[in-house]
Amino acid sequence: QQLVKKMNIFNLLTKVINIFNLFITYGDTFLATTSCYDDLYYELNREEKIFSEIQAMALRYTLMETNEFKEDAFKVTSSLINILSIVKHFQIKIKEWLIAESLSTPTEEQIMKQIQSNYDLTLKLQDSLDTFERYSEQPHHLFFSSLVKDAILDTRRIVHNDLIKLCSRNRLKCMTQ
Repeated sequence: QQLVKKMNIFNLLTKVINIFNLFITYGDTFLATTSCYDDLYYELNREEKIFSEIQAMALRYTLMETNEFKEDAFKVTSSLINILSIVKHFQIKIKEWLIAESLSTPTEEQIMKQIQSNYDLTLKLQDSLDTFERYSEQPHHLFFSSLVKDAILDTRRIVHNDLIKLCSRNRLKCMTQ
């Protein structure tokens, strides 16, 4: 939330999500084995909460009346379509399997087996996965510089407050002894 107030993080999020979409859509051309897809889908499901939180944040910004990042937030939500479809598809399949097997906590191997046997879903072909911007570190320099500065300032503030608390406790101890 703090970063959104300072800069457009939705553009960066779209780029990161598009990397996942590239692997989902065209991974068969460059992934070493089909088990790499299984691993990818397993990890997408395992990290579902992160993708859901990103979508929720982006949706909040798309619904705001006055928001300079509204269009970029919308791009994030549309970029997440395949990832969230994969997660939902496999969660349903895994829940159905757990009920059928009367299990409550599956192992990693059992989940992987469900992923391998349930690739029957249709995904949306994402736009612009075959196009890219030329890499230039300079535009991102400001983003990462600001991120580091904020982290340093927050750390200084926390350490300063902790030192004040510690000193005030120690003074009380010294006065009572």
